[in-house]
Amino acid sequence: MSSAGVEKRGSASTVRACDLCRKRKRRCLWTSGTEGCTSCVNLKETCTTTHVRKERAKPQRGNLIFEYESRIKRLESLLQEQKAAQPHIRQRLRLQDTEPSVPVSTWVENLRHEVEMRLLPSASNFDPFDLDPTAEANDAAFSGDLESLFINEADQAHPESGLARQFSLDNMQPSADFHEDAAFLQSADFEPEVIEAINIPPPPLPSPSVSDWYLPSPELGTSLLAEFLTDMNTAYPLYQPHVIAEHLRFCYAGQSDGTSVSWISAYSVFGLAHTLRAMSTAGTIHDTEMAKYYLARAYLSLNGLLSSPQSLGQVQCLLGVAMLMMTSPCSYNGSGGHFVSTALRVIRSLACKDDGDATVTPRDLEQERRVFWIAFINDSSLSILHNKPTTHQLEDVAYCSDFVADELGAVTAAEGNWRVPIFYLHTRLALLQAEAIDQVLSLKARNTMPLDIAAATTIILARLQAYHEHELFQLSADQLFQLLYRSDITHTVTLEARYFATVYRLHAFMAFDMDSRINPFKLASLDRISGVKQHKAYSAARRLVSLLAIAPRGNVGLYWLIIPIITAALVTVFAHHINNPSEEALTPNEIREYNQILADNEAMVHYSGIAELAQTRNFCISLFSKLTGVVERNHQPHHSLSSSYQIGSPNLSRR
Repeated sequence: MSSAGVEKRGSASTVRACDLCRKRKRRCLWTSGTEGCTSCVNLKETCTTTHVRKERAKPQRGNLIFEYESRIKRLESLLQEQKAAQPHIRQRLRLQDTEPSVPVSTWVENLRHEVEMRLLPSASNFDPFDLDPTAEANDAAFSGDLESLFINEADQAHPESGLARQFSLDNMQPSADFHEDAAFLQSADFEPEVIEAINIPPPPLPSPSVSDWYLPSPELGTSLLAEFLTDMNTAYPLYQPHVIAEHLRFCYAGQSDGTSVSWISAYSVFGLAHTLRAMSTAGTIHDTEMAKYYLARAYLSLNGLLSSPQSLGQVQCLLGVAMLMMTSPCSYNGSGGHFVSTALRVIRSLACKDDGDATVTPRDLEQERRVFWIAFINDSSLSILHNKPTTHQLEDVAYCSDFVADELGAVTAAEGNWRVPIFYLHTRLALLQAEAIDQVLSLKARNTMPLDIAAATTIILARLQAYHEHELFQLSADQLFQLLYRSDITHTVTLEARYFATVYRLHAFMAFDMDSRINPFKLASLDRISGVKQHKAYSAARRLVSLLAIAPRGNVGLYWLIIPIITAALVTVFAHHINNPSEEALTPNEIREYNQILADNEAMVHYSGIAELAQTRNFCISLFSKLTGVVERNHQPHHSLSSSYQIGSPNLSRR
């Protein structure tokens, strides 16, 4: 190897790989008598090594046992001291201990100032995307501080590079006891049946230690908290702002109790904030990957979360994980519904507790109601979308029937004082969805007379129409774009999509001879829908598609949340114009927008690799081809749309 001052490969003073092998993440092998490693020689590349690590003095073998025993004792004493100094998070999260009237910005600024003045735990220095760690990191395995008492992760993965490489086993001889045991095992007196009959309990599973938790830098953490509270929590009040800010302060101060509820709360906030960042104008694929990273972090602690005592924090963690799943490719098969269902059951159990019991922890009933509604909204929407029964029936909502819209759960215009209670509108729609499921789509309704079911469907559709007369739904896409922030547009589009899904579900139920077992969002049902001439959900579908022009698009959380609804809306619009060519013509801008949505779907297929999504996307492309042919023949005989752009091409978006 052509590197001056570097010893031969394998020496304790050199790194294990040359520069090119380290950069390309490949195995580096050096053969004696060659000018470089095997990979570089085969590829005719220059093999150099510029990274060297300091040689560490080998400890004497006789002192190893004493040194390890002393370190274990120090670790036990330090852990006991730290445990005694830790506060109880459940007690600190009571709203009675803080003042809820303090503005959100004040809590965020206080948190940012405090974490900057404190020494963060060592785990906060970890970068999950650091794929090229330096060799010097292993040299700190026995540095004498608290980290030196934990086993190095690199030594666990490669035992030959850890304790085993510090001394040789060649000169060690087996003891007399070993010879006796070996002779007994080889004798005829040894009976394996007797040994197997002994009931030896398995060793306990290791629990995550404090060093396993990860926190981003204070600057990034406080920024993510502010974005979560401003862009997400205003519409879906999952947490009281001052409560979650205090909680993150404890985590950054190293005072967390280390429970799964404590850390999954932080991971949910950071993951949802990255999901929102990915939908901003400056969003990148890094934000999407970071949201997946925090979801994976939360998954590692699900056992502890599900087995923890029932509490409001547990419900919030379950909903946080569910929302992360529903805004990712996991949403396509409805996986988040398991966590939503569990959250509903836990929050109902909390509601049934006796308030007069002295053992019951003081509760915040208003926040419990908000969290219940978040769970109920998602449970009803998932039931409509995936044709699954709800966790609770309509009469079970009596617990929160006195809900009143307050300052939480409202979106505000970018200029002026115009406000919309978006969370309240979501709850009203969820109640209408629950009514439709209970009276029309449930198993109980199958035994009802067809005329009664038809009457119930007509009544619910009339109530949905009256609900949709709210002023928010009367604004056009351009008006909403000028009036609302980008995150508020996302919440508005989500609400509009859930409204269309409900109307579309009921109309499809009537079109399929009142067979509630058919899911109209599946490909086979979409094929049948495309042959229907009269689409009563056409106006709602066309409005939803028009709003997508001003919303975040592509491989982002919004599209993953409502992609089956978007597909159903496209099929409804395409089928209506294909089967009714003499009615109102589509504008060129609408044609371009439909083409862009198909391109967005292609990006999602490429990212996720979901076969069913690819099939529905191809089906929509086939309908779009028929639609462009109809438009050419009836409205633009002298201009070919198919020659002006390629179907599914992403370069025609007006945004």
